[in-house]
Amino acid sequence: MTDILRLMRDRRGMALVEFAILLPVLLTLFLGGFQLAQASACKRRVTIVARALSDLVSQYDTITPAEVGTILNATAQIMAPFDIDDGNSRVSIIAVDSSKNAKVVWSEAKNTTELSKGSTFSSLPAAMKIANTYYVYSEVNFTYSPMGGRFAYPFSFNQTLFMVPRKSTSVDCSAC
Repeated sequence: MTDILRLMRDRRGMALVEFAILLPVLLTLFLGGFQLAQASACKRRVTIVARALSDLVSQYDTITPAEVGTILNATAQIMAPFDIDDGNSRVSIIAVDSSKNAKVVWSEAKNTTELSKGSTFSSLPAAMKIANTYYVYSEVNFTYSPMGGRFAYPFSFNQTLFMVPRKSTSVDCSAC
């Protein structure tokens, strides 16, 4: 009985026990915060890629498929250190005719399919359906896979952006 009372009063190992209890909680908070920061950085880069695609294409009067391909490939530099092959991107020119119908003029893509030339484009907001206008439309989709194996499920970041051509009314790509 005296040995039990003596052990109950002994406080020498208390800090070690508290540390052992708190260590998993602190590691979870640290790793969770790290993953949250990584996911936030990835989402921001997806937004920047969509902006860069529309912005760079909108600066041309006439563009070739090779130039569009170079712009699409350059997005890998923006997405670094994330692997661009985990996502896809597409840039298109959308025309609104005099009847306010939106159609795809041309489209180029990386890791996905292009929009069909002449197809109806239904994603244009009603406020942007201005007769005889053109828009540069970019889409970026990226699947982010956090660390954690089977306990952390991948999720997608998607960004779309419309921009008006800068130097002319449209960006011509006759070979696209």
